[in-house]
Amino acid sequence: MSKKRTADGSVAQKPSLVQTIGAAVAGMIAVKLATYIVATAWRLATKEDPPQIDQNVSAGKKAAWIALIGAATGAARQTARDVVKPPSDDPA
Repeated sequence: MSKKRTADGSVAQKPSLVQTIGAAVAGMIAVKLATYIVATAWRLATKEDPPQIDQNVSAGKKAAWIALIGAATGAARQTARDVVKPPSDDPA
């Protein structure tokens, strides 16, 4: 069985338990921070609070909020995870 290699040619290491737990915690913190930043930017740009699920606002505004918050939190979580626990060829 051959050893898996990374892009730079070094042998890939299996992540430790500390890295796995650290990646989970860093991901949660990154999502909280991204949510705060995006909500603050929304308030500054629109002069109103982000739409809530049960609030009576246009579908376009709700769709824009969901797309914006989803992209920001997903990217923040994945970036924080990749910093703590480098990606491997194995499925997530």
